[in-house]
Amino acid sequence: MTKNAVAIIELIAHEAKCSTDDVTLNTRLEVLGIDSLKAIVILSELEDLLGIEIPNEIIGSINTVGDIVTKVEELQKTNKPE
Repeated sequence: MTKNAVAIIELIAHEAKCSTDDVTLNTRLEVLGIDSLKAIVILSELEDLLGIEIPNEIIGSINTVGDIVTKVEELQKTNKPE
């Protein structure tokens, strides 16, 4: 598991007030009680933590923890300085 994935799981577990053991890449956000408002908070915190910009438009395309990890890693690849 990547460093990003671990950081994202820890952040989501904190926001969902559950153990990191309860969060896997396949865990659906709705199962953790993460609605669109909480998802925005999580994405905002990830922006600060990872130094990237995450467009709010991706919220409609994320259903699982793995979706967030994938999107963040894609954004990091496309936003790398030359």
